[in-house]
Amino acid sequence: MASGGTWAELEAYWPAEEMVRDRERLRGKIAECYKAAHPAQQEPSAGDMTSWSESVYEVATALKDRGLGQVWVFVEYRVHPQMNPIDVVLAGHHPSGGLSFAAIELKQWGSIDRPDPAHGTKGLCSACKRATTGRLCDLCSLDRVYAPFYSSHKKHPAVQVRDNVEALKRHHSMFDDRYVHLVGASYLHNLKDSQSQWISQVMPRPGIRTFTARHPAKLRDFLQAHFSSEDGADAAEAMLERRRSTTLLTSEIGSVVNGYTRFSLVENQLQAVSSIMESVRKPSVGLKKVYVVRGRAGTGKSLVALTLLGDALRDGYEARFVSGGVASRENFRRGAKGHGKKFMTLNKVADSLESGEVDILLCDEAHRLSERPMKGSFYMRPGESSVEVIVSRARVPVFFIDGDQRLFDKEVWSEELLLEEIMKLRAEVVPIDFDRPLRSVGSSTFDTWVKHLLLGNPLPWRAGDGTDSDPFELYYTDSAPQMEKFLQSKLDSGASARMTAGMCWEWSDTTGTQPDVAPEPGWARPWNAEDSPQSADVPKRHFWATDPGGFNQIGCVHTAQGLEYEWGGVIMGLDLTWGGNSWLLDRQHVKSKAIRISSDDVLTQRIRNAYGVLMTRSIRGTVLYAVDPATRQLFADLGVPKLST
Repeated sequence: MASGGTWAELEAYWPAEEMVRDRERLRGKIAECYKAAHPAQQEPSAGDMTSWSESVYEVATALKDRGLGQVWVFVEYRVHPQMNPIDVVLAGHHPSGGLSFAAIELKQWGSIDRPDPAHGTKGLCSACKRATTGRLCDLCSLDRVYAPFYSSHKKHPAVQVRDNVEALKRHHSMFDDRYVHLVGASYLHNLKDSQSQWISQVMPRPGIRTFTARHPAKLRDFLQAHFSSEDGADAAEAMLERRRSTTLLTSEIGSVVNGYTRFSLVENQLQAVSSIMESVRKPSVGLKKVYVVRGRAGTGKSLVALTLLGDALRDGYEARFVSGGVASRENFRRGAKGHGKKFMTLNKVADSLESGEVDILLCDEAHRLSERPMKGSFYMRPGESSVEVIVSRARVPVFFIDGDQRLFDKEVWSEELLLEEIMKLRAEVVPIDFDRPLRSVGSSTFDTWVKHLLLGNPLPWRAGDGTDSDPFELYYTDSAPQMEKFLQSKLDSGASARMTAGMCWEWSDTTGTQPDVAPEPGWARPWNAEDSPQSADVPKRHFWATDPGGFNQIGCVHTAQGLEYEWGGVIMGLDLTWGGNSWLLDRQHVKSKAIRISSDDVLTQRIRNAYGVLMTRSIRGTVLYAVDPATRQLFADLGVPKLST
């Protein structure tokens, strides 16, 4: 049931054949779904009811006429609670193989006129409203139509279709797969007037066709070109299960662990949870199985770890969560309602758990573990390695690792060394790879761009154009105040936003109040505080990324790693600058304990890793600000949009 002023998911869907056969019954079912999903339990309008019994019926009939009755028809599909619904989304299989989907905009218009200021200026852009020439701008000429029954200019239906297609890409993970087909079209099933057929002869958005009742065969040909007669039930399931969440993980910890989250696992995430839980229920009778889940930043490792914790606890198993990242562990502990004691430090695991005492032990951010558990802040304890502690204490140990996130000299566990250590312990390694980003709104483009950038093989930023834009927003700026102003606007609009920096400024203050980070004259901000800030509005270090007030300090890699926010700014200092064809290291600007690394090559790699961590914390967009002019020029040359003043 909808609540809190937002729409619930309106899930009214049937095969086309059933929609033709049971037209009146299903119209009532759609109305019931509409009312249940509406924020105020409102009944549908008469116009809605007419659309469902006529417009949707016309599409279902067109499918059935071409033997496509097993294509599933979603009615009033709301891809996101804050968006207008899509009239119809079709789900099935493509004739050439793979899943196929189509977003269809339906109009009941019986006549339509070309845009013309002589009809009035309502619905036109501000420039055309002010114009005295009687001519329209190119945009209004192409994107607008005049609807006499509204006495207003309206968007050409194809413009709405393109918006709907972009919404599906933004909010559904399945469309990251290039083998999944997605098209869009508009259908004016009452438009038989010969003088109105011009609307199908213009294409405001490339690839988006407009069909009318005067040429019904053209719509049928279009549907047959994009769908086969194969049963589309699995495509319908994908529409229901693979919505991409843009919710921050830290706001959903309790829901994830307690099993009522809005997050949906996808593909190999589901397979990982299933196979690991099967081992928990039925441990190996031979060698102990040790699962190693490998994936880059944003591929959902922490989400899977927390899901496994919740599944195991609900099934009555003894489960614990440990992490090489202190900030993420403490945020997860705080958010896991009623289960805080299940989150442990490595030292406590070593000291308080016996061999094989727990059914499953989940080690997140294994790349940040030291060789052995630490004694205090600087010394490693003698005895068991960190890996041995985790492997020995659980019947099913699970490690989550990203070798590209190792930062400091004590973080020794590369993927190779981790696997080797597990095998030395006479256990079987079960590798699981997560290879697709889910953070950054699932932008494979951004993930690939960051990876190549930091490897010194930068690619042009291909955010797409107005017809096929990337869901993630990337900008650069040559002004720290401008970056701050942009991010502040996101914060003011209700989104979460944070600024981070490479560790190339001295850390003279631990209270989060003294402006240590000074990338340009006239602008400086404090680093995040330590654990005991002196001011009530300054969050403790571990909660900088999630507590109110964190925007007023600059976060470092320690406080950002393993966490996320909607919008992020990254300040790149002079420790790593672009030299024309490679990244250049300047040791004198390395102000962190990474300076203990003696090899320049290894240190350069770790600093690249650090910036990679900072750049991949955001789920909606990132702003890059480099102190070095040559690095800023690199971003410009790669086609990264510059923030406008």
